[in-house]
Amino acid sequence: MPATHKSPKRGKQRDGSVAALFSAKRPAASQDGGRSSSRHKTPVSEDEMSDGNPAEADTTSILTHMREMRTYLAGEIDRSTKIMQADLMALGTRTAALETRVDDMADAHNVVVDGTNMLLRRVEDIEIQMEDLSNRTRRNNLRIRGLPEGAGEGSLADLVRDLLRPLAPDLPDQAWILDRAHRALRARRAEDERPRDVIVRFLHYSTKELILRNNRGASISYEGTPILLFQDLTPITLQRRREWKPVADLLRNHKIQFAWGHPLKILAFLDGRTHVLQPRMDPSRFFKALGITPPDGFELPNQHPISLQHFSREWRTVGGNVRSRSGRAPT
Repeated sequence: MPATHKSPKRGKQRDGSVAALFSAKRPAASQDGGRSSSRHKTPVSEDEMSDGNPAEADTTSILTHMREMRTYLAGEIDRSTKIMQADLMALGTRTAALETRVDDMADAHNVVVDGTNMLLRRVEDIEIQMEDLSNRTRRNNLRIRGLPEGAGEGSLADLVRDLLRPLAPDLPDQAWILDRAHRALRARRAEDERPRDVIVRFLHYSTKELILRNNRGASISYEGTPILLFQDLTPITLQRRREWKPVADLLRNHKIQFAWGHPLKILAFLDGRTHVLQPRMDPSRFFKALGITPPDGFELPNQHPISLQHFSREWRTVGGNVRSRSGRAPT
């Protein structure tokens, strides 16, 4: 068997990278955990870091970008803050102008309200005076209710005199002079409905008063038909008296004599004293003086127009109290 010639073994060349990995170990740290050696280390500059490995270069780039971003954000925040401050100042100026304008409008409205309320009171007073004057022109008038249409063969004035004479038989003929006598001025109703009232005006007021006074305890009729006598009043007075009917019914239930006055009021007579109730008075005092306890919820009808209300000039701050434009708390 031929001998095999083996080439001599060559020594392997040592790789530099491998050599670096297997280089000699550094001196071991002392038993204090290396703290003593770390105290003597000097800080590394950015230039030295840039000369190091790629990881250190990336860290330096990130820090640089962060500083640039911080500078950019600070500038943007400052710019946005200035814009917001300018907008807030503009809004504050506009809000102050609007508040001033609203206050001026409230003042102008209140002036109009005062004038309107004064006019409403004056109109109310004029209406009361007109109503009183109209009723005064009717003082000599007598309203007869229930007399059939077409009753009597002669004139209506003669029929009325014959009908009312039994109430005052002692009056002379001169006291029975009538200025006029006619039916109420409205369309005639059907035959089966209530006849129109007859309005009579006496020349002498005393004659009319005597007839009304004597009629309180007596009754008259025409061919079996009851006849009622009333003082002639304006329609608005009759409407107001109908609204005050609960007061009149309460007095009648307690057997207290009363009379209607002008302008609208009730005169109650008890123990020789006269008690007056008017629209602007407190009814509780009136009933207390008469010893009457009105039912719960009893109140007089509102005879006065509703007054307009003022606008307040006060405004409320956020998180604060109500303040006026002058900055003082309202009283």
